Amino acid sequence: MSPFVAKKTMKKAMLFGMLTALGGSLIGVSPAYAATAMTVDLSSVIGPVTHSAAGSLYGVIESQPDNNLILPLHAKAFNNPAVSGYQQPWGAAIPVAQKLAGTGSQVSIRLADWFTGWYDYSNLTDWFNKLTTTVNAVKSAGLTNVYGYELWNEPDGTWKGKYVGGLDYSDSYVQFTVNAPSTKAYTMTIRYANGSGASSTHSLSVNGGSASTVTYANTGGYFGTGSAASLNVTVNLNAGSNTIRLTKGSTGYAEIDYIDIAGASPVRYEAENATVNHATVYSSGYASSDSSGNLTFREFFSQTYTKLKQLDSTAKAIGPEFAGYSHNAMLDFMTYQKSQNTVPDISGWHQLGGENFTANFNDYRAIESSLGISARPISINEYSGAAWLNDEGRPGAVAPLIAKFERLKVDTAMQSYWDVPNPGRLGSLLSSSTQRNGGWWFYKWYGDMTGNMVSVTPPDVNSVTSLDGFANVDSSRQYASVLFGGITDGTVNAVIKNFPSFFGSNGSKVHVRVDWTPFVSRSTAVNTTNTLLEGDYTIANNQITVSMSGLYNNDGYRIYITPYGQATNVYEAEYAAVNHSNIASSTNASGGKYVAQMDYSDSYVDFYVKVATTKTYTMTIRYANGGGANATQGIAYNGGPWGTVTYPATAGWGQFSTVNVNVNLTAGDNIIRLAKGTTGYAELDSVTLN
Repeated sequence: MSPFVAKKTMKKAMLFGMLTALGGSLIGVSPAYAATAMTVDLSSVIGPVTHSAAGSLYGVIESQPDNNLILPLHAKAFNNPAVSGYQQPWGAAIPVAQKLAGTGSQVSIRLADWFTGWYDYSNLTDWFNKLTTTVNAVKSAGLTNVYGYELWNEPDGTWKGKYVGGLDYSDSYVQFTVNAPSTKAYTMTIRYANGSGASSTHSLSVNGGSASTVTYANTGGYFGTGSAASLNVTVNLNAGSNTIRLTKGSTGYAEIDYIDIAGASPVRYEAENATVNHATVYSSGYASSDSSGNLTFREFFSQTYTKLKQLDSTAKAIGPEFAGYSHNAMLDFMTYQKSQNTVPDISGWHQLGGENFTANFNDYRAIESSLGISARPISINEYSGAAWLNDEGRPGAVAPLIAKFERLKVDTAMQSYWDVPNPGRLGSLLSSSTQRNGGWWFYKWYGDMTGNMVSVTPPDVNSVTSLDGFANVDSSRQYASVLFGGITDGTVNAVIKNFPSFFGSNGSKVHVRVDWTPFVSRSTAVNTTNTLLEGDYTIANNQITVSMSGLYNNDGYRIYITPYGQATNVYEAEYAAVNHSNIASSTNASGGKYVAQMDYSDSYVDFYVKVATTKTYTMTIRYANGGGANATQGIAYNGGPWGTVTYPATAGWGQFSTVNVNVNLTAGDNIIRLAKGTTGYAELDSVTLN
């Protein structure tokens, strides 16, 4: 097993333990019960299509995949290491951002990947040097597609804090040796956790003197859940060395992270370094220790945020990115950041263990509201179903998650990375570095969405495993689509209601095609999707019901709806996969836009077309050639040999004419590429198949 596999295996085991400990956030895996009712309201707009959840962690690296596999997804952002050679040997953010610049995708920079291990942080000076190097390199590169800086990753598991717990016995105590510069009264701050549900006490004695009582308010949990608080007490110290002992009190229990003595040298004294009797030292990402530079994560984040803004005031800080959502941990983190004026620009956490995302999202928004913090964009920078690797890219597992991300307007979400030997596969959407699997086609349908996202009501809004879907309407292109998947009994009734006027009214017909992408495994190539059913439906009571049976829980499905009689054999170039070319506008172009400046050796347009029958089709290409003489483009389909298309001159650029060519297509999905030719230049408006 490679070091990377070992590291991720360790991480997965630790993550499972953390998620289990946060049991209040988890739900059980839904059983395979009937979940057949799904309602789509085409009039209930959520917001513009952004393809927010189409990205992935380490899904794009410097050399792969090819842009032709990236472009159709239209992913808002990908997540990459700040540098290569430490945590990961490839995928550095700057060259990946440069690779993605022409695709419209952004890059979220994972700063913790400066370190080996999980993670081998040493001190703040070294960290600030790494941060400075990264930010200056981004600025020098002139990048405009950086989404933000992820200031740390999974602190609940990776921040190397320690605390003393199990102070449960009459002889349990923690005794600190403190150096004071002079004899006087000092303010001592105790960071503690009290999950007993009521106030707890410790006895406090200084230099063996008489004991006083320290009362700890309930924090809602112990350090293991991310709960913590601080209180101040006054202690009278002598110049030089002093002993401060905290002993189990008469009421309840409390855990101790550290004490701070304002004016002492040093100020902070870690509980695990003190004399500990009949108690236990524990590790926790919510505490501080020598290994963490004597900082809690919330302090580290705040100081890093401040340094980032000094380096680049426009940079977006992302955090805390917990491995699993915890109300207590998030409340403590956000409360502290609010007090320091270092609230993250983009908030986020991971969705990896089958948690109730809807409940967690609503809980987070409630925390913001309670603290008077304006709603932050949310980045779920790693997501997959409860099975992790087996769920990555599997439509039946990711559809219910994407549905919730879209419903709740999550700003970005990236598929996780458990397939350690295979980076650069778009989050397990590729069966090899060059071949698509069934998950890729589902995300391609997601990338096809344009216009506005609209409301979908599933059988259970809280379940992350049972049937759920997400939908869009585009009034300018006059179509709607619904993507869905998840556990059902094999039968789904999709009620689609409140049709926009371009579809017609009651009594009008609409054309419906249900597409189906099969998923066997992430390593199984899928070259085409299937058609489950196709036909015309009559709108009654401003709705239709599309009944489907024989569905599979692993697979993904799309309902594609167009007005009755609308041509489905016309493909606009501006909505195809466009590489190293530009989209231009013109009233002469169908749909008002076309592809121009196909002037480079790597300029091409990939048209994804679907046909019912294997045969030779006549393809009409609508083009413009203002060069005054014949121009050529290369043509290839489905990875076959190249041919040549010749375009006679037109009246000018943006002035269109047509040519016909024959193409041999197979039943199902086909990819037709038109690329920069050897002679002259041409612009593309659309292609039509007959």
